Amino acid sequence: MALIPLLGPRRDSTNSTLKFLSAVDKNLQLYRDQNMGLEEFSLCIHICYSDNKEPASFLEKWIPLLTTMGVKKFRLSIHSEYRKCVLVELPRIVFGEESLQDLHVQGFMLEQEAIERIALSKNLKKLRLEHVYVKADTLQTIIIIYPSSLETIQISHSNIPFHKGSDFRNLSELHLSGVESSLDNLSSCEFPSLKRLTLRYCYTLAESRISIDAPNLVYFEYLGSVIPSISFATTSTECSTHLYVFPKGDRSASWLLKLRTLLESLSRFNICLDINYKFCNHFRGACEQLIIHDNVHLVLDDGCNKPVAVESLLLNCDLCRFSTLLKGLFRICRPKNFGNICFMRWGMKGTEFLWNVLTKRESGEQDQFKHELWLLDLEQASLEIEDKNRKEWRPITVSELANNKKLKYERTRFALKWRQTLL
Repeated sequence: MALIPLLGPRRDSTNSTLKFLSAVDKNLQLYRDQNMGLEEFSLCIHICYSDNKEPASFLEKWIPLLTTMGVKKFRLSIHSEYRKCVLVELPRIVFGEESLQDLHVQGFMLEQEAIERIALSKNLKKLRLEHVYVKADTLQTIIIIYPSSLETIQISHSNIPFHKGSDFRNLSELHLSGVESSLDNLSSCEFPSLKRLTLRYCYTLAESRISIDAPNLVYFEYLGSVIPSISFATTSTECSTHLYVFPKGDRSASWLLKLRTLLESLSRFNICLDINYKFCNHFRGACEQLIIHDNVHLVLDDGCNKPVAVESLLLNCDLCRFSTLLKGLFRICRPKNFGNICFMRWGMKGTEFLWNVLTKRESGEQDQFKHELWLLDLEQASLEIEDKNRKEWRPITVSELANNKKLKYERTRFALKWRQTLL
């Protein structure tokens, strides 16, 4: 028999879960009694608080049975309702099946022997751990080594550490989100096959300096309020990089200095930068504008750093902070496209304001930009709107945009051309 995909009841009653497990058990016994082999076995099950012991006992029975039936591909997805405060241990026998290729575990505690079995797995290609925690005493007594067969690792909201010098020769995708353990040891690992790297909300990066050796990387994504210190060794220049940064609670301009360092380390790549800088209190925002304005000059006016070319810059802020943030960001980078500016209740006023600045129409509030060096380096600016039918951008004037209500919610951007000597 080629494949048995099994999907258990999702957060249903204990009786429903038991009926499902009993049905699976009955069919597996039937296949074994008839000497039927299995090529592939997939099981997805959701465990509730009241029935955690029964699924564990069935798993302990099925794993050896699958081995005798010659299963070549075994996919297992186990979801628990538990979170960190009430996690239960996953049966260690789950990790002993040699044919296990795809393991997805959510909401469990792992003990020492379970981790050791994962490390010894020879065929595991995809590992996904969500809200999975290793016991504190276990972390102090063992070293976690990932199997070299892994091609995809996804870890989120877990404390699973990385061992220094782990073998990731076949790993092509690494996704880390909300990881609570240190990522420092990634610098000691080699990733010869890694193509996609995603880091989201990994706040331990605030205290780390990481260098990733991934010569074949084609996509890197970072999302978080912390500006990481991360660089890439021997990486392809074809890598597409997306940075989503929201400097939450940072009222100084120090994050701009950190961002400049990060952009410089990624300058070989095709960079898309998305900055979200918003606060709710308007009075507080006005005070912070002055603080940021003063600090921008202190941290960026050193005259030693060349602006980094980026493919696109998206800025989400209110209008009272826009001028200062624009100055700071344009001092550290030169975007080819600049758009998606959120001015909250300002509407077209924001677009008109930026148009006047970029086209050097200095009057009133725009006078504050006339001494900005980046403005002198700007050769040309044009407003564009997305043509969804043709999937391309076309030129549009500010007056056309303002007078056509149908275009009010369409995507627009400013296409910028800079002096080539700067890039």
